[in-house]
Amino acid sequence: MPNLKPTSVNIKKVRQRLAQFSNLAVPPTLSKSQKQELIEALLWFSDLADYETLGICTDTLAAGKAATEAYVGRLCRSINLDLPEREGAVYIKFNTLKGAWYLDDYVGPNRGVLVSFHASEPEYDLVNGTYGPFPLNLFD
Repeated sequence: MPNLKPTSVNIKKVRQRLAQFSNLAVPPTLSKSQKQELIEALLWFSDLADYETLGICTDTLAAGKAATEAYVGRLCRSINLDLPEREGAVYIKFNTLKGAWYLDDYVGPNRGVLVSFHASEPEYDLVNGTYGPFPLNLFD
C-alpha cells in the first residue's frame, strides 16, 4: 500500500480487507504474505488517521504488554509500558494520541488486538472504525 493514493475507492478496499476480521473471537492464523498485507493496510490507515486506540485481550500481562508495545511501536512511536503486576487474562486499552493506558482483568473469550482509527479529515472519514481482532504477534 505504500504507493496507494488515498481515494474513496482505495480506502473502501482497505476497509473491506480489515473488516474481514470483525466479529471473530480469536484472530485467524495468517500466512507470512497475509501478515504483510495486513501490516501494510494497518500502517496505511494509521498514516491517514490522526491517532489510534488499541484494545488488547490476552491470557497474560506479559503477552498484553508485548503486543501493545509492538503495535504502538509500529503505528506511531516506541513505548515502554510500566504496568502494575496482574495475574490471569487482561484487557489493555491504549490511546496513541495521549499515550494513556488502562489495564483491567478480563474474563471474556476474545483474544487479540482491536485497532480503532480516528481521522478528523472529512475525506478520510471511511478510515474511522474499529477493526480486528488481529494477531498479538503480528509485528514479530
